[in-house]
Amino acid sequence: MRRVYTSDNVTKAWHIRNVLEQHDIQAVVKNEQLYSVAGEVPITECMPEVWVGDLFFARADQIIRDIENSAEPEGQDWICNSCKEVNAGSFGLCWNCQASAD
Repeated sequence: MRRVYTSDNVTKAWHIRNVLEQHDIQAVVKNEQLYSVAGEVPITECMPEVWVGDLFFARADQIIRDIENSAEPEGQDWICNSCKEVNAGSFGLCWNCQASAD
């Protein structure tokens, strides 16, 4: 097995694992519980990792690169029509009053 992905976030590692499995690539998340020893052990040794079989490494690596390159850019910040609060472009609802961005 080979490490194909390392993250600072367990959720991201599991997301990558799930996407790979949807592409029929068996993957394993390692180090998902080591965050509690960070500081006693170098942080780079505690980060969650996704591992795949050697035969699937190149395909898995390409899928991961495609995921990372396809991230949609955030839209521009917007002002809520109801309460006039400024909201991040990625928000579909106002963080303050939950009014729709539309």
